[in-house]
Amino acid sequence: MRILIAFGTRPEIIKLAPVCTALRATGADIDVFWSGQHLELAAGLLDFFGITVTHNGSQILDEPGLAGKFGRMCGQFEQLLRAQSYDWIVVQGDTATAAAAATAGFMNRVPVAHVEAGLRTGDMRSPFPEEFNRRLIGLATSLHFPPTRQAFDNLLREGVPSHDIVLVGNTVVDALQYARAKVGAGYQPIDPELAQIPADKKLVLATLHRRENIGAPMRSVLKALRTLAKDGDKVIALPVHLNPQVREEVLRYLGDAANVRLLKPLQYPDFVWLMNRAWTVVTDSGGVQEEAPTFGLQILITRESTERPEVVQAGFGTLVGGNYKAIVNGVRRLAAGDERQLLDAPNPFGNGNAAEMIAARLTHSGAVDHDASLAA
Repeated sequence: MRILIAFGTRPEIIKLAPVCTALRATGADIDVFWSGQHLELAAGLLDFFGITVTHNGSQILDEPGLAGKFGRMCGQFEQLLRAQSYDWIVVQGDTATAAAAATAGFMNRVPVAHVEAGLRTGDMRSPFPEEFNRRLIGLATSLHFPPTRQAFDNLLREGVPSHDIVLVGNTVVDALQYARAKVGAGYQPIDPELAQIPADKKLVLATLHRRENIGAPMRSVLKALRTLAKDGDKVIALPVHLNPQVREEVLRYLGDAANVRLLKPLQYPDFVWLMNRAWTVVTDSGGVQEEAPTFGLQILITRESTERPEVVQAGFGTLVGGNYKAIVNGVRRLAAGDERQLLDAPNPFGNGNAAEMIAARLTHSGAVDHDASLAA
């Protein structure tokens, strides 16, 4: 069996790395197409997870617009699919790379397997353009691997036959368990700036990058972080996204703030190390919503809606949008006292064997228990 794995961003590497490992263990022949959609943010990840790229995208970032990048990737995927013979093309999540690969697969009659299928907000504008990408990928997919029952049910409501859906959990938990085992006691961060974060202050980790938040919502979040930094007992650690609009706003509001550490984009082991120390996280990231429960972290989600409602229902996440007061009050509540307020509850996104289940289904190398990867 020959399978093409497609990715081009940092989250895709993290979430597909366990799938690559599990597929190799079955004896499948794996090719990896790296589109290079996020070059800097992926630094070190391929080596960390032991992934060998067999095919590289070309000049993707030269295209200034989303549609241009999508079209160029589609063409390059199509050239590869016509030149090679694949049993499956595997995509993950909701990126332009995943949407282009799924579209090219469908148009060239190569079955598409979608990891992390079925996530929906119901609002095509939020997150943008990810909600559109998810629905497009869903139409092109032959085999859907939703991470939760709600995602499974979303697919059923859209008319996907149940025999084409396999409930597995989220592979981010698999990747996180692998990373935590490597980032244990005595770990020395790759980025030397992390050593400058004071250990005697309560660490608030923040991430900001969503396009729909740029402007007033992001400015409100940054003002809240600046206020929290003035409390004195907290330190704000914020890896600054490479988007120039995001960077400009961050430097404007936090560039000279005391008790704030503005960091360059972190390699994954360093980010895991920070999460292991954090008292809470203020984030608009989808991946962090999935990762936080493994650490027991309660987080504030700076979005108006989430395609991962399970994190809110399980008590790990609170939607605060760009509400200044909700962010300030929420962080102060979670950072009160002398001990981190961790939840002793299972991760609603699985227990770390999603990749094995995906590999078993794709290669028919073993039985699949649809509930085995879910914590509940």
